[in-house]
Amino acid sequence: MLDQWLHYAIRLFHLIAGIMWIGTSFYFVWLDGSFQALSEKKEGVEGETYMVHGGFFYRVEKQRPLVMPKILHWFKYEALLTWVSGIFLLGLVYWARGGLALMGVAPFRMTQLSAIGISIGSLVVSWAVYDLLWKFVGPRAPKVALAVSLVLLVSMIHSYAKLFPGRAAFIHVGAMLGTIMVANVWMRILPNQRRMIAASLAGQEPDWAKGAAAKQRSLHNSYITIPVLITMLSNHFSFVFDHQRKDLILAALCVVGACVRHLMITAEKKQTAYWALGPIVLSLSYVVFLTIPTTIPPDHTPPVAFAEVNAILVQRCHSCHSSTPTDDVFRAPPNGVTFDAPDSVHALAPRIRLRVVEAGTMPFANKTNMTPAEREIVRRWIDQGARL
Repeated sequence: MLDQWLHYAIRLFHLIAGIMWIGTSFYFVWLDGSFQALSEKKEGVEGETYMVHGGFFYRVEKQRPLVMPKILHWFKYEALLTWVSGIFLLGLVYWARGGLALMGVAPFRMTQLSAIGISIGSLVVSWAVYDLLWKFVGPRAPKVALAVSLVLLVSMIHSYAKLFPGRAAFIHVGAMLGTIMVANVWMRILPNQRRMIAASLAGQEPDWAKGAAAKQRSLHNSYITIPVLITMLSNHFSFVFDHQRKDLILAALCVVGACVRHLMITAEKKQTAYWALGPIVLSLSYVVFLTIPTTIPPDHTPPVAFAEVNAILVQRCHSCHSSTPTDDVFRAPPNGVTFDAPDSVHALAPRIRLRVVEAGTMPFANKTNMTPAEREIVRRWIDQGARL
């Protein structure tokens, strides 16, 4: 029970920190696009905007300050706390159990230790590749860097989907993007801003190109935000993360997320990019097409008795999915799903077919060694109407 409360507490902390980070990110992107030129020029001021909130009016100026203010507010710990709590969650769910939740679908023999190594190493390597790309290619050819970034993202989605079970694959894509975001903040955006401040305090002209580079990384973070949220939310819907083409679904949803964010940003600037509706509609249509349930042809094979299926469930599934689990990891039935009562098994038949037959991701990491023949028996019983 203690580990469940720990999981609950860290997940809640992660959610709150993420809301704070996303909120400030969205706000500053909006703020940067809202400034209007001054009616009368004022030295060091590039624009101003007016806001109203809580009964008061606020005037905000966009400055290249001639003198550094004594108190300067930074927005950085929201990003760090979101990432740290997310890594704790990743470790709690996928590393603390010896990498068991990462096993079961790789096309080659992979040990639990190597699965954890791939999980951690991919986060580090992804940031390094992204950073080198945008450090050396991005400033000279941003469109080329963008195209390469998209190809690499799709490649990583496909690789994660091939190596890890669906839920793990989706959350690792989110963790990879989140790692890039927080590294952008702490390793590129903040250092550039500090260098500019140091130059100003030394009486030198700041290198405003560093500010532009920081702004570019900040904009990247803003576009990445919705795809990260998509990976987190999709993790609760097995028809998405357990689909046979989950990699294509996630890639299409990332396109939707980035285009929606582009619509938001351009609309805030009164320059709405309506062309982004095209990729959104096409990608969503493709996802819907992929996830439409297929018509199951009539099964004319000999009827399968529920008793035969129940015997398989008792042997292969009850160690986790019962009111009194005996599994060494799960002390409570995952997601509250139990197969103790026949009516419960009947009600869950479509979900059982998806996880056990189509995706093959249950039993968890196939710890109980369910055979292909047993999966076929379960399929036939469900396709024949899941009669009790």
